[in-house]
Amino acid sequence: RKHTSSTPLLLCAMALSALHLAAVPLLGLLLGYAFAPNTGPRSPEEREKLTLLRAPFTVFGHFSVVFIDAAKYYFFKTLYSPLAMLVAVPTIVVYFSTLFEGPHLAYVTTPAFYIEFVAWWVGLGVLSSIGLGTGMHSGFLFTFPHVIEVTMAAQACGHVNFESFSNMWWIKTDEQFVCNGAVDARKEGLTFLAIVTKAMLPAILWGCGTAVGEIPPYALSLAARNARIANSQFDEIEEEIRGAENSGNFLMKIKAKLESWMVGFLQKNGFLGVLLMASWPNAFFDLCGICCGHFGMSFWKFFGATLIGKGFIKVPMQVLVIVTVFSDSYLQVMLNVVRSVTPAKLEVAEKLSEALEKYKAKFRNKSVAQAQGVNIFKRAWQIFLVGAIGFFIKSCIEQCAQQRAAVLAKKQKEKTK
Repeated sequence: RKHTSSTPLLLCAMALSALHLAAVPLLGLLLGYAFAPNTGPRSPEEREKLTLLRAPFTVFGHFSVVFIDAAKYYFFKTLYSPLAMLVAVPTIVVYFSTLFEGPHLAYVTTPAFYIEFVAWWVGLGVLSSIGLGTGMHSGFLFTFPHVIEVTMAAQACGHVNFESFSNMWWIKTDEQFVCNGAVDARKEGLTFLAIVTKAMLPAILWGCGTAVGEIPPYALSLAARNARIANSQFDEIEEEIRGAENSGNFLMKIKAKLESWMVGFLQKNGFLGVLLMASWPNAFFDLCGICCGHFGMSFWKFFGATLIGKGFIKVPMQVLVIVTVFSDSYLQVMLNVVRSVTPAKLEVAEKLSEALEKYKAKFRNKSVAQAQGVNIFKRAWQIFLVGAIGFFIKSCIEQCAQQRAAVLAKKQKEKTK
């Protein structure tokens, strides 16, 4: 009885805590929504000038409308979906309950950590492939460096019995990637498969996230087909192919032939075609989603092929390559190549070898890692990450604003006819 009566109070407290944390950005979005412009520039050239530097209030107003409308749409879609509610409600309750002290922490701390873990890596995958045309390649920024660090730590420790799952941006612990003196110099228990297995789960989650991020182009194209309206995305692809074929640029002609072949291949082979296109680092995969939607391919056929290809074929192959390249034997080969092509006086290979040994030392000994602190290269990498993410967010805000302005301009044009 006591537990039942306190549950609503706990939910209310969690809701108030969430509102407190989001108060400032939420207030900004509401103000932007209230004062958002109702018209948009008619010419594409003028819409391209809608940037945060040139028109910050106008851009933020447009973005606020897009963001809040999308949030309302997905909130009510989740609210009326029993399956979504079955997943969302327990997840939210478990995660936000960790903000409060009490005996319940013994039961919710671990599940909340794994919620963060899955959300982090899947979310990075989504960001890598969605981004409204401004996708941030989170693989190069987060996933691949994580695999490299797992590989280096395993070789420094001689085993894989170290903690690596907490390698998320906001979590830093003393135990992260540290073998703490339990070093197996002979590496008798260390195998290539053990390293790959240690690094694989975050990478697969990231790959599944990239598959989820491919849904919007497909969904927009399918919606246009079902509504029997002009599919501007597919029309742009066909126009681009025709323009490239008629141009005098040899590279553009090659690109047009590849895109034309890809469109025909997808239309002919369906599920197998999408699977093959998703199973390697394909820079033109957005085109696949648009084409599949235009051809009326079912959602589960498209998403299933994309998920298998990206999450369970392409990403595992990338992990295998990274672990191979950063293994001790391969690094020695690379150092020998560097030694042979650089002047002996500069001792480039020797300096690289020394840097690698210092890097490995931090895994072997916690005190060494703490003494080293944050070196200038790590600090520079963190600054680069902040800059890359900031640019990505800025690009998304501007893209949303320009798209809403284009829709408003089109409505104005239709009214004047």
